[in-house]
Amino acid sequence: MAKPVTQGSLFRSRLAKEFDDKTAAFHTSVNEDLRIFEDDINCTTAHDIMLHEQGIIPTKELKLILSALEGIRQKWRRGEVTIGAEYEDVHEYIETTVIKQIGIEAGGMIHTGRSRNDQVVTDIKLRLREDVLNISEATLNLVDALQRRATEHAESLMILYTHGQHAQIGTMGAYLSSHADILLRDQRRLAELYARVNTNPLGAGPVGGTSININRKRTTELLGFDAIHENSIDATSSRDWAMEAASVCAITMGDLSRLAADILEWSTVEFGYVELADEYASSSSIMPQKKNPSTIELLRGKTGEAYGALVELLTMEKGVPTGYVQDLQETKLTLWRTLDNTQICLEIMAGAVATMKIKPERLARPVQGNFAMAVELAETLANDAGLSFRESYKIAADLVNLTISRGSTLDKLKPEDVTASAERLYKKKVKVTQALIDKATDPKKSLQRRVSLGSPRPEEVKRMLREHGAEAAEQRTKLDERRSRLQTALDKLHATAARLSA
Repeated sequence: MAKPVTQGSLFRSRLAKEFDDKTAAFHTSVNEDLRIFEDDINCTTAHDIMLHEQGIIPTKELKLILSALEGIRQKWRRGEVTIGAEYEDVHEYIETTVIKQIGIEAGGMIHTGRSRNDQVVTDIKLRLREDVLNISEATLNLVDALQRRATEHAESLMILYTHGQHAQIGTMGAYLSSHADILLRDQRRLAELYARVNTNPLGAGPVGGTSININRKRTTELLGFDAIHENSIDATSSRDWAMEAASVCAITMGDLSRLAADILEWSTVEFGYVELADEYASSSSIMPQKKNPSTIELLRGKTGEAYGALVELLTMEKGVPTGYVQDLQETKLTLWRTLDNTQICLEIMAGAVATMKIKPERLARPVQGNFAMAVELAETLANDAGLSFRESYKIAADLVNLTISRGSTLDKLKPEDVTASAERLYKKKVKVTQALIDKATDPKKSLQRRVSLGSPRPEEVKRMLREHGAEAAEQRTKLDERRSRLQTALDKLHATAARLSA
């Protein structure tokens, strides 16, 4: 039979009995709360400074509270804090510890005008905004790595694929630039997410506010929030911002997974387009020749975990009634896991991209004479031979079949081949020169003729890299500004606490 927990809970005055050990271990959120330990201290510090400024906590009591809170912070940083299941969460541990140290007359003021409901959501948002900024930095670092490698290979010819088949001629620079653009969109999502996360729920109370004369604008300023999460019902019971964070992580991980799939395929002996640096590869326990791109495989596998986290969070909030319910406690561990996953995967991919060997000679090997030039041939005939595009398309298809039957390639075509095809299909006299055919079937020349915006033409790739690189730099500036504002707010908070506790 389970023994009762001996430590009397601070929050169980209404109840005659304590949890037994098994129920206490089931009920506690201490493990997932360790991530927000210092955030809770900052939240409480700001709240109590505000209460003092509102004339609610006297100077003497505030000094005792702030000194006790700072002592707990330093003990935590030294690794001297151990919290057992006798505490429902870190919020109870911190308040109980303060009361033990300075007595209930002063320590009992610490929680005036707030509930654990608005307290915990404030703590989570304080931590989440830092995590979002860290993931933003990791995203921009990967964008930078992709753009650097794209600049190096803006003219490295390669085959582009659709349906897994040769489609058109492009460049490795255009390919890498495309993934940089994808990650830039992910960064924009993170920037928009941050704006919704960085709002202050503190002071919303359990669900319906408080009769204590608090100042929510002041805690918003002290904690570096951009705005107040205003409606008290919404502030304490909504977790859409957490689900949005998981959604952005899932989208980002999906984008990483597609990049990973290409790298894995191109690392095979059959392709040999790229080779990962040794620090991102593994070997075999029995096959000494193996160099496995296992780190990238693992990254691709973790995408499933990110999708699962999103579904978990969506399911946890589905159908729960308005107002705080204990189900929402379970969202924290899932959220922390997907945030950590996403950040490390971004960092790993940035390192892998920056260090992997790209082999232009292998990329270019299948390009010359490739049937991917057929679209260039069709467009050239439409531009220069007086044919509609569909007529040109059918002639080009006929010439592909002719070339295959000869065991030849498109760059070996002669003017009479085109003339004969047009005559056979349309009874038309079409005259072309060898120079025209050579222009249409030369990979480098074909790239130079891609006049559409965003094409793989090297000059166009370089333009995009310049412009999108400027956007990435602008995003990094905004990121740094947000980090600076948060740090300034927390520095002021700690300085104010030090002054008031002196």
